[in-house]
Amino acid sequence: MKKYTADFETTTEESDCRVWAYAICEVGNPDNFIYGNNIDDFIAWCADPTHNDVLYFHNLKFDGEYIIHWLLTHGYEFVKDKKERKDNSFTTLITDMGQFYSIEIWFETSDKRHVNKVKFLDSLKILNFSVDQIAKDFNLPIHKLKIDYKEKRAVGHELTQEEVDYIRNDVEIMSRALQIMFDEGLTKMTIGSDALADYKASCPDFKLNFPILPPEIDKDIRASYKGGFTYLNPIYKGKKTGAGIVFDVNSMYPARMYYDALPYGQPIFFEGKYENDPLYPLYVQQLTCIFKIKEGKVPSIQIKHNSLFVPNEYVESSDDCLVTLTLTSVDLKLFFENYDVWDITFHSGWKFQAMNGMFETYIDKWTANKIKAKKEGNSALYRISKLMLNSCYGKFGLNGNTRKKYPYLNKDGAVAYEMGELEQRETIYIPIATFITSYARSYIIRSWQAMREYSMTKYGFDAVVYADTDSLHCLLSPDDVSELSKSLEIDDYKLGAWKFESSFKAGKYLRQKCYIEQSEDDTINVTVAGMPKRLSKYVNFKNFKIGFTTERMKIDEPKLTYRHVKGGVLLVETDFSIK
Repeated sequence: MKKYTADFETTTEESDCRVWAYAICEVGNPDNFIYGNNIDDFIAWCADPTHNDVLYFHNLKFDGEYIIHWLLTHGYEFVKDKKERKDNSFTTLITDMGQFYSIEIWFETSDKRHVNKVKFLDSLKILNFSVDQIAKDFNLPIHKLKIDYKEKRAVGHELTQEEVDYIRNDVEIMSRALQIMFDEGLTKMTIGSDALADYKASCPDFKLNFPILPPEIDKDIRASYKGGFTYLNPIYKGKKTGAGIVFDVNSMYPARMYYDALPYGQPIFFEGKYENDPLYPLYVQQLTCIFKIKEGKVPSIQIKHNSLFVPNEYVESSDDCLVTLTLTSVDLKLFFENYDVWDITFHSGWKFQAMNGMFETYIDKWTANKIKAKKEGNSALYRISKLMLNSCYGKFGLNGNTRKKYPYLNKDGAVAYEMGELEQRETIYIPIATFITSYARSYIIRSWQAMREYSMTKYGFDAVVYADTDSLHCLLSPDDVSELSKSLEIDDYKLGAWKFESSFKAGKYLRQKCYIEQSEDDTINVTVAGMPKRLSKYVNFKNFKIGFTTERMKIDEPKLTYRHVKGGVLLVETDFSIK
């Protein structure tokens, strides 16, 4: 079975939504390149019994909808379960969040001893960045080209050489990049699955250390699972600041996996408050209480599933309300350090054995690969090593509750999706994921407080402005780095240490993941969740505020959004606003 990369180029008008070009390139043999100018020929190529292959689209969510529309309008039957497959049928793997993982088609065959099928996968789940960036990061001998997407191309349009070159480079870039991944033994459907499989190969006691937990236990522990610490110091909200510096942690999550004691084995349930148990030192505790932040401390608590609180904000108090929290022992320790807490009721929890070094071999391997790649100038291996270092822990947090979406044609003839029933699948081991993220939050919050204490002592003001998962932005100068290293571990290369990343002349911060900074060369670096990078040039310190919009601006390349129409899906221009 061969593997190929594929790509569609599509029209941009709702009244004429179709594929005007397709390209296919064999992985490992980029000279094997096929192209055409309509989806009928593409499907015919796939249906050839000699092509029972796997094709990767880079963003299957877009191209895949054209395939689904073609199938539903050409007599193919959608089946929810592969066991129901038959000639001229297809199945999909699409999550409740609209993430496309696969489309599999069974074509008609006269030889019932053999299956005639093709499978489409999403290379974006393996290399989660643009084709242009992949070519650069992997230092490939070709790069992404440009064409005029808006040009009108009639049915049967013969591709120009410029258009052929464009689409060929797209599929050849992905062909070359995937071959590099496969040569490293990374052949799974997602980079997370690759990372987990590679870790399992280095961990003979995997099943013993990480048993599959019953759903009710998983649910209790999962309530403690939260993401990275992202926080804006309220005294700087919406204000333009002066000069400052940025620190990043060298591989935050891999460092926590490497250095910190992590849970393993079957947890033990306890009633009430956890009591010290040297054999089971880590635990998850459920409690109800009222709390208020201590002076000079950084909030570390989010309150989810409560209409009185914004779920992604770190709160300074419970507003005199009794709230129920589920915290790891790492989070709980920080909670009592940073908040005054009263009216406490300890309900119950789960305690775990703990061990250091379970991920040491895995981290050492990919860290060594990363260092070697950098020395040798092997940019592809360097990028792969970073992906493998950062993709393993999250797989342990796989949720056992899942829903799928199933495609159908709506009354307008466009592809729509219905939500399937809630299903159960095996989890991996949620305690690992929740403790790794807890350690990471504790590390950055304690670092913030150490940096704040330093600035208060030396300069008389709180200089820490913003944190995002593994970075700290503060109004200090490069001259402070040496002295600050007495309070924080600062090293350009050591795993888990803070690295002085950059300095800036000015900044402005509106909320989490919404800020701008003026670099030393006067470039305005814009970080706004949901804003395409190409819109950054329209942002400045004067207009950067809540209410910013591109609505009345003359924009060269506006933000694009999906619109499902008859034939497939369009990328239509839309305004971007900061709300």
